Amino acid sequence: MKPHAMSKYFGNGAGHVLRQHNSAELRFSWRGKPDGSARYVEPVNRYARNGVEYPSLAALLRAVEAEHAQKER
Repeated sequence: MKPHAMSKYFGNGAGHVLRQHNSAELRFSWRGKPDGSARYVEPVNRYARNGVEYPSLAALLRAVEAEHAQKER
């Protein structure tokens, strides 16, 4: 059997995040192009991307979406 992965679209479908089963790394894409990664930091139960920590996956996704909203202005 194939291991499960977490896959979620966000930002009105422009963003996508993928996390492989039992992996702390999250891979992002934006409009179909690679857009870096983030890590789940288990000891503190937070997500980290580009040196910034986020208290939840939702907060991380909002930050990535806001980052692209600024770039697209």
